[in-house]
Amino acid sequence: MSVYARPEPDQPAELGWPSPPDPGDLSKRIARRRTELRLSTAQVAARARISRRYLEYLERYPASPSGAVLRQLAVALQTTPAMLLGAGTDAPPGVSGPPREPLIQKLTPGECRRLIAPGGIGRIAFSTASGPVVLPVNFSVVGGSIVIRTDEGTLIETHGDDRAAFEVDHVDEVLRQGWSVLIRGQAHRVLQSGELRHVRQEATIAPWAGGDRDVYVRIVPERISGRRISGR
Repeated sequence: MSVYARPEPDQPAELGWPSPPDPGDLSKRIARRRTELRLSTAQVAARARISRRYLEYLERYPASPSGAVLRQLAVALQTTPAMLLGAGTDAPPGVSGPPREPLIQKLTPGECRRLIAPGGIGRIAFSTASGPVVLPVNFSVVGGSIVIRTDEGTLIETHGDDRAAFEVDHVDEVLRQGWSVLIRGQAHRVLQSGELRHVRQEATIAPWAGGDRDVYVRIVPERISGRRISGR
């Protein structure tokens, strides 16, 4: 068997990778959790007591680390082996229950803007003739406003010039803490050529639903509020 098939923690760092990266689910969860904690591969490897080379392999290729290594990684990443393996991914967030002695903090508008600045997935809400509607969407932040890509004829495009609310949140099941940001303001479809060109250049949005999605909707915040909840 090739030495590349299952690198061990003491494998020399100078060896090259045998093929292009092909991460599996475990790889993605390890890399995502490390990024959330803003840790380098060297920091996580040291905490988990494995080589940096082996951690890089785990983040790049499908692998089946031993139970001991998985437990060490979970401790280093402040999570659990079950979460790294994907347990509970089909359950809504919050199933594990609220934190003990919860502490709720109001977020300033500046803190809210900082939290949503990277973009990601949020929920847009608006009123329709049949009642309120809330839809999950990919978003980006451009010039302090929320930018969404959609398609012609969609519900979002139809109500793209209405007043809207936009909510973004993050829940850490392991640490039982999280935050939520709510934005309210006027939406408008981006139609003016200069603004459209600017938004296309600045908004890094790749909708999960796929397709061309050439309609851009922008929500200009009028009110921003948020809160963070954690355990004492």
